Amino acid sequence: MDLEKSIQKWLKTFRKQRAFDEGNIQEMEVHLRDHIEDLIAEGFGESEAFEKAIGEFGEVPVVAREEYSNIKRKTSLKSILFTTMLNNYFKTTLRSMMKNPLSSFINVFGLAVAIGVCTVVYAFIDFDYSIDRHHTNENEIYLATFFIDRDGKEDHYGLSPAPLGSMLEQDFSTIKSVCRIKRGEAIVKYDDKVFNESIRLVDPSFLEFFTFPLKWGESASLKDVNSVILSEFMSKKYFGDTNPIGQQLLIKFTETKSKTFTVSGVAEKFPRTRAVTFDFLINLENYDYFNSSFDFSDWSEFVAATLIFVPNPEDIKEISSGMQKYITLQNEKERDWAISSSELIKLKDLHFRSRDIQKDISHDNFYEARVILPIIGIFLIVLACFNYINIAVVSAAKRLKEIGIRKVIGANRSKVISQFLTENIILTLFALIIGVLLAFTVMLPWFNGISSIGLSLSISDYKLWFFLTGLLVFTGVVSGIYPAFYISKFPVVSIFKGSVRFGKKNLLTKVFLAFQIILSCVGITVAVMFTQNSSYQNQRGWGYDQRGAMYLFVSNESGFRQLQAILSQDPDITHLSGSSHHLGNSRGLQVVWDENREYEVSELAVDANYFETMGLSIIEGSGFDAGTNTDQRSIIINELLVENLEIDTPIGYQLKIDSVNYTIVGVVKNFHFNNFYYENEPSIFTKAKGENYRFLTVRSLAGKEEKVYQNMRKQWAELFPETPFRGGYQEDIWGTFYEELDIQRVFTRNIAYIFIILTGLGLYGLVSLNVAGRIREFSVRKTLGAGAKHIAYGIIKQYILLATVALLFGAPISYVLAKANLDMMYPDPRPFGVDSVFIAVTILCSVLISVMLMQVRRVTKSNPVEGLKTE
Repeated sequence: MDLEKSIQKWLKTFRKQRAFDEGNIQEMEVHLRDHIEDLIAEGFGESEAFEKAIGEFGEVPVVAREEYSNIKRKTSLKSILFTTMLNNYFKTTLRSMMKNPLSSFINVFGLAVAIGVCTVVYAFIDFDYSIDRHHTNENEIYLATFFIDRDGKEDHYGLSPAPLGSMLEQDFSTIKSVCRIKRGEAIVKYDDKVFNESIRLVDPSFLEFFTFPLKWGESASLKDVNSVILSEFMSKKYFGDTNPIGQQLLIKFTETKSKTFTVSGVAEKFPRTRAVTFDFLINLENYDYFNSSFDFSDWSEFVAATLIFVPNPEDIKEISSGMQKYITLQNEKERDWAISSSELIKLKDLHFRSRDIQKDISHDNFYEARVILPIIGIFLIVLACFNYINIAVVSAAKRLKEIGIRKVIGANRSKVISQFLTENIILTLFALIIGVLLAFTVMLPWFNGISSIGLSLSISDYKLWFFLTGLLVFTGVVSGIYPAFYISKFPVVSIFKGSVRFGKKNLLTKVFLAFQIILSCVGITVAVMFTQNSSYQNQRGWGYDQRGAMYLFVSNESGFRQLQAILSQDPDITHLSGSSHHLGNSRGLQVVWDENREYEVSELAVDANYFETMGLSIIEGSGFDAGTNTDQRSIIINELLVENLEIDTPIGYQLKIDSVNYTIVGVVKNFHFNNFYYENEPSIFTKAKGENYRFLTVRSLAGKEEKVYQNMRKQWAELFPETPFRGGYQEDIWGTFYEELDIQRVFTRNIAYIFIILTGLGLYGLVSLNVAGRIREFSVRKTLGAGAKHIAYGIIKQYILLATVALLFGAPISYVLAKANLDMMYPDPRPFGVDSVFIAVTILCSVLISVMLMQVRRVTKSNPVEGLKTE
């Protein structure tokens, strides 16, 4: 090797680029020669020393004269050259984006939208995994739960036998303390403010178990049976912004039992990320006062929750193994609620387990979103990466000469790869900045507007920065790794001969495009299915006629009789009934026995008029007799229970409840107690006794609902001015269910639009670049007489076959995934056939064909003379 000629050739390159003045070049030459001499002294040959030196110096260094003046040794020069190399890559990326605005827009916009969606998904996941994590003792608190076998199926319960807590504390010294919780409904009165409220009766250790700092007062005051601790919300509701410590609240538990409590504490505002919460806290000993029949030593009685505080997690194994003793005690007392096994669940894990636990103190409303939202984020980021890969591979033809020159002057393949990856990460950084701005300003406010979850993002959140950094690296590398390796592999000779061709026969590019089409097909199919399902759920019947029915809660039979006498005179009311329970509002749980098999059923105790008032259809047998009390041992069951019992002739069949035989006298058509997120439940109706009436239900004439409802409120206010009105329209009893259906439809449609836009833009960019590379070919064809059909065929033939194959795979995949999604959310979704997938495929095909026809029109309208001038 002629070392001197190689050095001069290397320097000549920079003189041609005009990136340096002569002073810079002379200084570079000095440092280069010094470094080569050092390497030769270490034993390297001239050729090896030259290659190693220019490799360590960087390929296209751009540094100022004053920076060189401070260079002492080659290590300092390497550091400066590395920094300036990155600076050069940054400039190269900007120039490339400006030279190729279409492909740059598609890449940046696609990645930005996907990153924006992923940022919102991060906000949700961060929120979800933060629920109840603010409790200091989240790893030391355990909830005692039990499994009960119901005809071969194990049901998981969060409630527990009343004596369990005290016995656990007595038997295990490793348990620091125990906290039991009971729920209660009561009327709370302060001055002229009277409301129905939910009360939590707890052991004094409650505020030691759960971290709810107090804004005013002392947590130790919970030991006082005459004290009450309020949430901040309830404090403002009754006392405004003033400190209420020492104020008196009258809490009326029943018609005959009320008690005055002194406000001794107010909690600080609860964090958004909480599942366990409270409005009013009072000492559990008060439960004896308003329910004197309840015995905390009776194993047949239950509390809402029993929690234990175990400082050493290793001790949980011993406690768990000792639970069988208490299971035996409970089962000896209560056959209908015989426990098969138990489990102690850590508070930290309770939110994620509560969906499967009945009668739990926590709740999990995010199970479906926890599965669906990350999948959407992954699909979109993959779709955007595929867009980038396809466009980057095809558009790389414009940089072939640059790659060839760089290889000629000494850049090896790894250097070319590192340049392309670095440039891609820089481009992804632009997309990341835009995506985060979209997330903060558009996507997150929109998501909160339709979901009411209240997600938030904070730039001070270090976890967000870790997530964004990881997303940047992942997206930059995944979207750029294949183009970098693919483009860098071409030899210099092939590049300068012009024999390199991109995109036409690249199998992987076609595979990526096929995946894009499949992902879009899935997204559109999900949107179509959710839209159709929302319409279906909106139109479904409840199993009874909820329209025109109204209900009113009354505290005793006397109040019921007074209202019944007045409202029965209203000519706009067609039916009136009384009951102990009410559809969608209140029910009991019973265990019925049939030949040594047990079934847990919902019980509604009603009068004989209830079925007609509520529009419930008795399809077999008869209802209750209105004139006598002979129906006290009769029951009416729903179709589902008949099916579970597997009996052909239900009328006259006997079931045992609490060791007493009841005879089935009627079968009612299946009805929905809860909204359509829940399965139908086996149910029974029993004849309610008059002294147990707690609900008055009426049906009005069509169009008179508002008038009847206002009359009910008026009569209530006159009869019971000190008691809040608790009633409403039956059709409103499911709350926001139908609003949630609309939210699902809007959300899935918008996600589908994003899929369509990204796929359309990706295909548009790919076809545009492909056409641009063949413009000379099409110009020759037009000059030789080729018509529009021939040109169109030449453009779309490679995409039509690809799209057809992709949709043949995508259609069944879309159907399976979309249906699985709906089956997860609804026990009875709309019956789906191929029509849903056909609609999605039609929409997607329309988009794909429109994109390709736009390019066909562009080519057919172009002047072939201009095309022939193209080099």
